[in-house]
Amino acid sequence: MIVPPMHESNPGAVPGALADAGRRLLETRAPQPPSDFNFARDVLHVHAGRSPDVLAVLGIAADGRLSRWTYARMAEASSRLAAAMQAGGLVAGDRVIVFMARTPLWQVGMSACLHLGLIPVPCVTQISESELAYRVTQCGARGALASTELVPRFANAGAGFAFRGASSGSTGWADIGAIIDRPQPAPPFASMPADAPALIYFTSGSSGMPKPVVHAARGVFVRGWQPWRQLGMGEGDLIWTTSDTGWTRAGSCLLFGPWSQGAAALIVDGAISLEDRLRILAEQGVTIYGAVATELRQLLASVPARSLPQLRWTLSAGEAMTADLAERWGEYSGAPLVVGYGQTETPTATLTDPQREPLNGMIGAPMVGNCVTVIDNQGHELPVGEEGELVFSLDDPGLLLGYWADGAVVASPRLGQWHLTGDRGWRDARGELFFIGRSDDVISSAGYRIGPTEVENALTQHPAVAECAVAASPDAQRTEVVKAFVVLQPGWVGSDALSADLQDHVKRLIAPYKYPRKLEFVTSLPRTSSGKVSRRLLRQAEFVEK
Repeated sequence: MIVPPMHESNPGAVPGALADAGRRLLETRAPQPPSDFNFARDVLHVHAGRSPDVLAVLGIAADGRLSRWTYARMAEASSRLAAAMQAGGLVAGDRVIVFMARTPLWQVGMSACLHLGLIPVPCVTQISESELAYRVTQCGARGALASTELVPRFANAGAGFAFRGASSGSTGWADIGAIIDRPQPAPPFASMPADAPALIYFTSGSSGMPKPVVHAARGVFVRGWQPWRQLGMGEGDLIWTTSDTGWTRAGSCLLFGPWSQGAAALIVDGAISLEDRLRILAEQGVTIYGAVATELRQLLASVPARSLPQLRWTLSAGEAMTADLAERWGEYSGAPLVVGYGQTETPTATLTDPQREPLNGMIGAPMVGNCVTVIDNQGHELPVGEEGELVFSLDDPGLLLGYWADGAVVASPRLGQWHLTGDRGWRDARGELFFIGRSDDVISSAGYRIGPTEVENALTQHPAVAECAVAASPDAQRTEVVKAFVVLQPGWVGSDALSADLQDHVKRLIAPYKYPRKLEFVTSLPRTSSGKVSRRLLRQAEFVEK
């Protein structure tokens, strides 16, 4: 039996004993992955067999209609789709593009792929026709599942697919809705050894062209356990994230995490206004909310607080966090904000302690069973307080297998026993890790190395700043200088006086040499398709223009 025993998580109660919660975050150990793990067999169908009427997914359509999918309903639907995909000629190991909106059919499609040992390749729904064709080519896809409205973007991709399924059908595409309504025998589950390729995600392309990251069956298992077991997730919990289905956060928050713990996922289609986000949190009784820092800041700035009595945790990852945001969100929502660290290539392996005072850049301590540390250029672990590269031990079971290239898995960047993340950081005497920035985002100015995150954290503490980004700008004397791109809060107007005030503000909060010598007021910041601010584009524009 792979799934944990069902348990009550008391979702209606905000954690009152944060000391106990903090100990659980740090001390709970996920079990070692089994030698063979098929998520559909060992999680979904186990729940469907013993708790068929328990809620697995609550869907809210773009028009506001609700749909309830129990574990039994989800298991039946995904098995029927799996049978159709098998009949279409797909076999274990084939890559399948999953290009679907935020509806329960996405969970159906992902589960059907995993049932057969197919390798689902979730793709962000905002990508263009050419970007989709690139992903199809890079991973060598042999099939696709898509929302019907997204089918036209396959115009230049997938002519040789063995199977194509669309949510409500399309010319040359099978009708997924009709398939799952038609009874048919479930196909056998594929055997999935721990190191078998099971899942591919493309990186956001923040440091170059998007890369296809291959995760093993053991990696899927780990995503179902941490950090969810540490957060005490279980039956009765409802977790929500607004992440696009093409990102790892959706996989972890809306599929692997809740189902592995017997909880339910909330998936909401269409554009979601800030006002609607807070309303849904309250009305649907969300107990765990996964959101990036930008989303939380937007809510704080734009929507009056309302009671969220069932919210137990907010989990944030993917963007740098500030102490001010952690404190303000806790007051606003009534629930603690915990921060985790991970990448497309890695599990979420750290969590901040809700009992500890939040500090700028803190990403928490490694959860039990994870080895995340800081090394120098020779691969030696650095002492407390020294900056280096954040790395994972190569024996971490949640780590990627490698990157897909020309039909095979190739190794990721490594040094000795370490997987290299390309992120810079340091650790304190208590073992807490702190994020500085991407290695290629670090600014080298007059012999100083300056991480952009620290400067951004300082700027966002000024009342005029809604959001900002910091990048290198060329300078004849210093080679590079720090330049800040600032989006102002409503009611503020950019001026030389405000620029000077912001510069002085930074000097008061952090080492004066780190202050932005250049500052530009902008109406928006460039972002990757995942919604992260792209410092790379800002830097490139600075150096191209000059």
